[in-house]
Amino acid sequence: MPVDTSAPEILIVGSGPSGLVLALSLLRNGVPVRVIEKNKTYPSSGTYRSAQPRSLETLESLGILDEVLRRAINVSPMSFYKMPEGVEVEKEYYMIPHLDPTPSQPYRNPLILGQDNLDKILRAELEKLGCHVELGAELKSFDQDDEHVRVKIVKYSLEDEAAPPVEEEATYKWVIGADGARGVVRKQLGLSFLGETTEQRMITGDLMVEGLSPNKWHMWGDLSTFITSIRPTETEGLFNFIIGGGQVGDVRDVAANEVKLKELLKKSTGNREDIKWGKVVCAFPYIINVRMVDNFKKGRVFVTGDAAHIHSPTGGQGMNTGVQDSFNLGWKLALVMKGLAPQSLLDSFNEERLPVVSEMLNITNEYLKKTIAKNDEAAWDRRGSVNQLGVNYRGSPIVVDEESELQGVDHWAAGSRYNSVDGRVLAGDRAPDASGLIRIGKGDAAQTRLFTLLKPTQHTILIFAEKVDYHTILPALSHYPRDSVHPIVVVPSGGSSTDSNVDAVEDKDGHAHAAYNVTDPASSIFVIRPDGVVGARVTTAEALERYFRGIFKA
Repeated sequence: MPVDTSAPEILIVGSGPSGLVLALSLLRNGVPVRVIEKNKTYPSSGTYRSAQPRSLETLESLGILDEVLRRAINVSPMSFYKMPEGVEVEKEYYMIPHLDPTPSQPYRNPLILGQDNLDKILRAELEKLGCHVELGAELKSFDQDDEHVRVKIVKYSLEDEAAPPVEEEATYKWVIGADGARGVVRKQLGLSFLGETTEQRMITGDLMVEGLSPNKWHMWGDLSTFITSIRPTETEGLFNFIIGGGQVGDVRDVAANEVKLKELLKKSTGNREDIKWGKVVCAFPYIINVRMVDNFKKGRVFVTGDAAHIHSPTGGQGMNTGVQDSFNLGWKLALVMKGLAPQSLLDSFNEERLPVVSEMLNITNEYLKKTIAKNDEAAWDRRGSVNQLGVNYRGSPIVVDEESELQGVDHWAAGSRYNSVDGRVLAGDRAPDASGLIRIGKGDAAQTRLFTLLKPTQHTILIFAEKVDYHTILPALSHYPRDSVHPIVVVPSGGSSTDSNVDAVEDKDGHAHAAYNVTDPASSIFVIRPDGVVGARVTTAEALERYFRGIFKA
């Protein structure tokens, strides 16, 4: 259903995945936004992203996963060719071996999808909700006070190149910079972009290729001379390429010259005559930077995605990290805009995301060093934390974990923000899925799963009936905004029924009990935030109310 976008009070600068995910998150919550993009056209191709499992869960929550799955392709096995001929396959393996889904992790394998196609899917969903990206609209400057952000925008004609630009001044409550590493928002905020520019220079882009299998990821050479990657895309005949290494030369010059680019492609792949290098759709110089901001927020202005952090592409984390930035911010900003939460809630965006991104940069930097040092299977192994399912906010100022508090455990001071490995679900962790649930008293005995019951517009409270009397818990939730809090009573397989006015599910296959460690005495009630994170793990109504006092206004 369209949202009234006639007078949005939030401006999003930039229309890449981070900006569009934030816009969709806000619109799903009924909060109108304005999205501007300085370019006059959308990218037609150019950047092929791996959508990690955690991002797939986010896209499902936002209602667009089916379309993503329809267009995306699986990650292909990597074929390394013996040089200098470049014809014989020397070794072949997967960066990430295929994993079967489980009841708690329905998506365990990354997918490949071009940013242009992901952006199209996101924009189409925004348009259903009444929001259209404004092309040719460039943010020039802004200033802010305690109540507003005043912006100056220059709008260029999309039809008439000779038409003079039109200047616009406007006022918003909040501005979000999703305008990339070179964007104006971070620079005008004066945020430090800490890190380094590495010596690694590359050329990347898309071109049509004949003579290579579309079911393989083709690799030649190493970083001491040339390393060339030719990866299939979801478009037939179109491949994404990366050329790097010590002898790659002037990457800006080569990227701008199609003849030189094709000569380099031919040379770096063994001068094979059976490969036909076709139309170059796009080509860009790429210099690896490892940088991040010192704060994601200053006053009423935020940065997200590449505007806040850039790094080596060796871990496939960039777009995925930006998506999680925006999903973390979206529900919080929506509650503040609706007057349901204090502005102080927005401070947790920086408090939660800054340590996650810092650790992510360290991980991808280590991958880069390994790849440079030795171009072998171990160096390209990407199993583990890159799926982002272990990213957590344990110890965040806004989460409540009764057991950790009683034991005096400070998860914020110690432990990984990127990989929760102890097998338990604590406050701050990703909320697991659970299949095999049966809705009770709804006239439909068909099975469902927990992720279909979660919404990006509300907190979901799982109350395990055999651990705590739900009659003592529900009254504690009655004075919170009705559409923002959704309690679900979970009964074990064959358990007793609940009151007809209670939303309840039978855990027929026991997957919810297993995923949420219900044998643990401290695992009785779980609050799942709108971004799919466990906000609280508690046993009493008093602790539950303490969590919500940190979220909602008194």
